[in-house]
Amino acid sequence: MRITRLAHTYMLAGRLREILKVFAKNGFWQIVEDLRLTRYAPVANRIRQTLHYEEELTAPERLRMAFEELGPTFVKLGQLLASRPDIIGDNFAVELSKLREEASPFPFEQVELIIREETGKRWDEIFEKIDETPLAAASVAQVHRAALKDGRKVVIKIQRPSITKLISRDLAVLQLLLAAAEKYIEEAKDLGLHVILDEFSRSIKRELDFMLEASNSQRLRRETADEPDIVIPEVHWEYTTEKMIVFEEVEGVAPTDQKALDALGIDRKKTASALARAIMRQVLMDGVFHADLHSGNIRITPEGKIALLDFGAVGYLSEEMRESIGNLLFSILARDYQEMVNEFMKVGYCDGIIDERGFERDLRELTEPYRGRPLEALPIGKILSEGISMSRRYKVRVPPELVMLVRTLLVAEEAVSAINPDTVVLDEALPFAKKLLLRRLDPKRQLKLMKRAAGDYGEMVRKLPSQLSRILQRVIDSRLSIDFVHKGYEQMLSEMDRVTNRLSLSVIIGALIVGSALISHSGRGPLLWDFPVFGIVGFLMAGLMGLWLAIMILRSGKL
Repeated sequence: MRITRLAHTYMLAGRLREILKVFAKNGFWQIVEDLRLTRYAPVANRIRQTLHYEEELTAPERLRMAFEELGPTFVKLGQLLASRPDIIGDNFAVELSKLREEASPFPFEQVELIIREETGKRWDEIFEKIDETPLAAASVAQVHRAALKDGRKVVIKIQRPSITKLISRDLAVLQLLLAAAEKYIEEAKDLGLHVILDEFSRSIKRELDFMLEASNSQRLRRETADEPDIVIPEVHWEYTTEKMIVFEEVEGVAPTDQKALDALGIDRKKTASALARAIMRQVLMDGVFHADLHSGNIRITPEGKIALLDFGAVGYLSEEMRESIGNLLFSILARDYQEMVNEFMKVGYCDGIIDERGFERDLRELTEPYRGRPLEALPIGKILSEGISMSRRYKVRVPPELVMLVRTLLVAEEAVSAINPDTVVLDEALPFAKKLLLRRLDPKRQLKLMKRAAGDYGEMVRKLPSQLSRILQRVIDSRLSIDFVHKGYEQMLSEMDRVTNRLSLSVIIGALIVGSALISHSGRGPLLWDFPVFGIVGFLMAGLMGLWLAIMILRSGKL
């Protein structure tokens, strides 16, 4: 067990050094210093303090290049950060949105090995044929066309070898970096970075579970069964495992391929409306939605139907969240800014007292420029995205699922517009929002909520006497304590300890030098080459301790 733990620690240290080297190479040595991690950086970086980088590149461009070099975990993290301009700024968000999950394919021999490990059979015992050249290769998996023994066409999604270990290691290193950031960088404490990292960790772990992805796809398939224009491929469960999924193949073209769409001769308005309707139904009615609807995961079939692919990223919305989203849509249309503020505060987490008037004023300034425009000119995704950024400035932290939803709406609006620019996503959202409102006002539902509230109040009243009794007993016994939290106190103590230890060591070194000089001058005691042995030993100890102290100072990066 100890050997395994030591090996894991060694791997984390190696990966940390690699990450720090890449950041230094791309001109972010100052961040390494701010995180107090210079001792873990390669020696060359500590001596030169930075490597040469292309100075004509902007900081966002260099950060994108660093994430690309660090691999799939950081590429996906960059994609998540691209949806949070309220935290990283618009320039960084725009640049990180260019990150793509393109990866070189792994050999077909490994595909054969994974199929055998997962199913216990050779691939040719299950499939009639498999195209050795992958249809697509991404950071987590690659996809191959194949055919079952009965001739049905399928696609196989195979997880990359060792990707789970790689991502787990990177997540552990990111936790270390986050802890250092929140300890040493004052601004990081107020950004809620731990919430973003927790969200990222959960989402990427879900993406690595192919059984969960298969379940999500079939749930959406059931939810949209009454939508004739939506196609979700069927899963062949008998060949599906945690590292391998077999879907039925759906032929079609990407919504951005204008020539192919023209060749199909489909009714573009009908197809675009079907896509917008499917998205808004998932969000407002079903409570589960495809959270990665870029053009690569959408196909238009020859019949003009919409096929949704790749369900590694799926969002879930509670009924309360869906109602709040519906209310937000209505308040945007009605220019009811106070209601917009209330809904943002209702779905978010508020720290302290909120400047509601300022929040309302800024929301008015955000939406007023769109007043009088036709519905199709109202970018609902953009408005919600900027509203989330604004809420952050007023210390209202919105939940991760709302951020994921807004990111999905922004990408989906682009896909809908690519099929038919005149289609309005909000047109398809309003009927579902009205259904939500009517369901909220349903007398049966109101009665159910009243019964639940009465039960909660009854439970509170029942527990109140015993809770008050315990508090009073603590006061009587003088055991009631109040804990005070000193922000930044631990960091100050740590710095004082470090300074004190170095000063103490310097005094000891000085005393050794003075004492050794006096012994050498006296010429007494056992001699070695006519010099007192104790004097020689004292000088050697002082020299070694001084050298060690100098190395520690150099490693800290602060002379």
